[in-house]
Amino acid sequence: MSEEKIPLTFVDHSTPESSSSYASGIYRRNTRRRTMFYVLVAICLLACIGIGLAVGLALGLSNDESSTKLYDKVKVENAMDTLQLLQNVANEYDPPSRSILTGYNQSADMIAEKLESSGYNVTLQYFEVPVYSNLAEGEASFTSTYSDINFVWIFLEGSEYSVMRYSGSGIVDGIIQLVNGSACSEEDFEDFIPGAVALLDYSNTDCSLFDKASNAALSQASAVVMMRNESQAELGPPSSQIYGDEPEDTVSVPVLGTTYQLGKKLLDLIVLSEYSLTVHIETTTSITMATTYNVLASTVDGKEDSIIVFGSHLDSVPAGPGINDNGWVWLKYECFYTMYACRSGSAANVEIALALSRAGLQPKNKIVFAFWGAEEIGLRGSRYYVDSLSEDELDDIALNLNFDMIASPNYIRGVYNGSGADEIIRTQCTVIQNLFEERFKQKRLPYTIVPFTGRSDYGPFIDPAISIPAGALATGADAIKDVNQRNTYGGFANVPLDTCYHQSCDTVDNIDRPVYEQMMDAAAYALQVLMMQDDLRAYLNNNSTVS
Repeated sequence: MSEEKIPLTFVDHSTPESSSSYASGIYRRNTRRRTMFYVLVAICLLACIGIGLAVGLALGLSNDESSTKLYDKVKVENAMDTLQLLQNVANEYDPPSRSILTGYNQSADMIAEKLESSGYNVTLQYFEVPVYSNLAEGEASFTSTYSDINFVWIFLEGSEYSVMRYSGSGIVDGIIQLVNGSACSEEDFEDFIPGAVALLDYSNTDCSLFDKASNAALSQASAVVMMRNESQAELGPPSSQIYGDEPEDTVSVPVLGTTYQLGKKLLDLIVLSEYSLTVHIETTTSITMATTYNVLASTVDGKEDSIIVFGSHLDSVPAGPGINDNGWVWLKYECFYTMYACRSGSAANVEIALALSRAGLQPKNKIVFAFWGAEEIGLRGSRYYVDSLSEDELDDIALNLNFDMIASPNYIRGVYNGSGADEIIRTQCTVIQNLFEERFKQKRLPYTIVPFTGRSDYGPFIDPAISIPAGALATGADAIKDVNQRNTYGGFANVPLDTCYHQSCDTVDNIDRPVYEQMMDAAAYALQVLMMQDDLRAYLNNNSTVS
């Protein structure tokens, strides 16, 4: 109606000249009215748009709050707060640490209390572990004497050789003898001279380092020297852990690891001396038994015969607080894939558990949030858990999810390759892998498929003797970021993915918060899908839909 009245006003503009000023006044008044009308219309439109935006934002926030998806409930700031609490525990010790003999118990008690007060059924699972100490760090001795020319070579600890962790203690003088073969069988020691020092190939992976050292000790070697081979010529001396599956599986003789260059020098000197080269080795170490424990927090809801074990290790190495690294274990093998290994994982585990409780979500499949002890000395906690279960209890576990280092500062987004699992669980492991990939694709984030080696706390689950499917994420440890990874993720090429791996600088300042949030989101997404399956095992065997 208004659009019709306005032109009618202008009819008066055609009135006689004598009425022109009157008509002009009417025109000006109506022009002002029309302008005011348009202004009011514009204001109303802007107000409506503003209200719409405000309502939209409010709805967006309320939708997030009312979402039934676990991944919408997880908050990285809460995980950061937990990391700070863990850092505070570590700071009570010198050096700051949360290893078995320092801040681990306080960390575990704190997390157990948080989860119990949030409605979880919490169990502390105790077990015995061997704890190693090098009582003369940097003061070991390794020299070689060639008597024909009366010359002594003094080798440098740290740059040329290291005392292997869980080495025995002692002072040894004797000839050094190369052991041909892998040192994985008694036949490799048939010609070994009792009392000699055994020189072994460190890099061969036909058996564990403990098996090699144990075979040498059983053949009456007085000490063991493990040398890297040429394929590892650019690496420093190894200091890997030497022990078996049981707490008492250690060796009593000194065990050293050398660079390829030092090993080659020893081989040359052995030949030059006509196999009479003598060496002097001195180590001062101790191995004591200690009690530690896992923290296991179970949901009240969910099928008892369809359990998801959602795990991460809580202990750190003695050298540092272990904030990004609930960490990678060197286990009884050299870890060739150390980049794919997190205290960051433990804090994420806590936050996801608390978010599930806060939201009041009821999983259809029971979840056990597991915080493993003694991972840093050989997956002891997760291995003890698996070994303690009966066959029926093992059958109740549908899968394991494991989160170690997921906030590395020079990160990649690593998804473990399910196709690397044993054939009997390969399909299920690949389904889990696909869930992580799906989330990263939804978020348009690049990721990298990394080797599924079993050398973290998912290892005992995927062991062929157990065959429980598993999946994992990781952002990297001490492996070097290559140029292609730099081009994909940013950061720095030719620099470790975590320059503070297993060091005192692994503090809250070592956390990359954005990637931490992304990895937590992917972990929560996978758990959301898996925990709400009506038939979880059928889903793992035939991944046709994502709930």
